[in-house]
Amino acid sequence: MKKINLLFTLLSISIFITYGMSIFGGDKLITNPKLLKLEVNKWHKLHTVKKGDKVFFKRQEHGGSCFDSKRGLLILIGSNTHSGSRGRGKLEDSNNPRYYNPVTNLWTQDYSGDPMSTYKVNAKHIPVAGVKGDHPWAMHTFGGVIFDSKRDEMVVASHPGHLVPNRFTNQFKELWPKIKKHPTWTYNLEKKTWISLPSNPISFFPNCMVFDSDRNMIIGHNGRGIYELSGEPRSWKIIVKGGQVGWHNNGIYDNKNKVFLGFGTNKNSNDILVYDPTKKTLIKKSTPGTRPPKDQHNPMAFDSNIGKTVVLVDRDKKTTETWLYAYEKDEWQKVEAAGFPVALGMNYNMEYDTIHKVLLLVEGGIRRRPTSTWALKLK
Repeated sequence: MKKINLLFTLLSISIFITYGMSIFGGDKLITNPKLLKLEVNKWHKLHTVKKGDKVFFKRQEHGGSCFDSKRGLLILIGSNTHSGSRGRGKLEDSNNPRYYNPVTNLWTQDYSGDPMSTYKVNAKHIPVAGVKGDHPWAMHTFGGVIFDSKRDEMVVASHPGHLVPNRFTNQFKELWPKIKKHPTWTYNLEKKTWISLPSNPISFFPNCMVFDSDRNMIIGHNGRGIYELSGEPRSWKIIVKGGQVGWHNNGIYDNKNKVFLGFGTNKNSNDILVYDPTKKTLIKKSTPGTRPPKDQHNPMAFDSNIGKTVVLVDRDKKTTETWLYAYEKDEWQKVEAAGFPVALGMNYNMEYDTIHKVLLLVEGGIRRRPTSTWALKLK
């Protein structure tokens, strides 16, 4: 394993020297030959964050992710926020996007997390952070993060629900009453700027949202129902009332069958939640026969190369299983060879790399496990 990681790192350095931080070659994205030729149905470790790295951080298990298909980057955004409370040090203040480049095998960031001393409420009664007051507060994002490929922006629809006074901390008891709105935030990936949408805010804390690539529309699911972000100016509209399940679920957009699929609940479940945009229906499917263990807050992605949804499910406190769901057959399949060596716990950090056609997973940051990035090519 050490030799494989060394070879991967040397290859990445070679690519980095040749292309610098860019992964563009003219109009075509540069690819990593190592990822294109991965042994199938097996998880491969690509990178581990360590002290001395230019970007050193601990993965936030309450944070979310998305994949920037224009630049070929995996993006993490979100914070535990309450991790340092209850006498365990300072509150976690990660409000900055971090990027994993699978070509250079490096993490980068546009700015460091803003100190909570910069937190304030602006004239629009919106919580803002940073010296210029133009960043969102650190918050749990869960599955409320997507990449909008049409607008070339990351969208975050959550709120800092665990910074409410008397919940985990009283640090913001003076500021909190001034907040009138927790907006949907967008991050322009070209200009590196945050903008809060002026429309009605809807939070998907602690649930999920997906990008419908066929209609270029965002679909969100929470305990109140299914929402869609559409129109100009953009606004959230409720489409189906009733959430069917609790919280701690994740979701994907199945671009083969044109449906939103959700999995997991805080009470543990192995049902599939289905929203059909054409029929405007939300149903819960209990697949007969083989199913994964009941679980919650699972890594989940749609692998368009094989046309199936991928869900990682903890079997116990020691192992994680890789399961595939075929919507058109309503059928589950366990990938026996793709077992993961540890239980992942809460993890919203698996995305499908559309360039290399592999799944990228960031894990660790809990139980003294270092933050590591892995890849899986399914067949």
